[in-house]
Amino acid sequence: MAQENKDNNKTENGTSKKKKAAASKSKEQKKIKDLQEKLKKLETENADLQEQKIRRVAEFENFKRRSEKEFIAHLEYANEGLITELLTVIDDFERFFAHSSEESSTASLVEGLQLIYKNLLGILEKKGLKEMELIGREFDTEKHEALMETASDKYESGHIVDVHLKGYQINDKVIRHAQVIVAK
Repeated sequence: MAQENKDNNKTENGTSKKKKAAASKSKEQKKIKDLQEKLKKLETENADLQEQKIRRVAEFENFKRRSEKEFIAHLEYANEGLITELLTVIDDFERFFAHSSEESSTASLVEGLQLIYKNLLGILEKKGLKEMELIGREFDTEKHEALMETASDKYESGHIVDVHLKGYQINDKVIRHAQVIVAK
């Protein structure tokens, strides 16, 4: 009987070991299945993210190309408004030349040129051009170029006495330095 108990225990132990092994194997298979599902899910997410990344890069490249084209077009046509307004000055010159071939007095020719000059200056002033006020002002190397110094009873030393070439600004930026004569 003792032998039978030992055989039964061995059988029960063997069966329980088999059950434990089967249960362990089942758990491992379930873990593997869960991990495989997780892996598939992560691979799908990764593929979606890769696709989004590719789309974003393509969108950015398209945006960059479009921006560059717009910028270049803006630069090419930046002066369009100014040039359109200056066409009236060209028209005035053409009318002047057409009438100057006729015998006219010098006074009327000068008057015509003065009108054209005022028209041109008016257009440029609308666009921000300003002539620098110079005579009697203190010399400034940022705005003026000194051609020479001269003695002056009327102005203090370092002040502008005469202008050789007018200086101009657009808004507050100097676009042409004035050439001036400065008091000693």
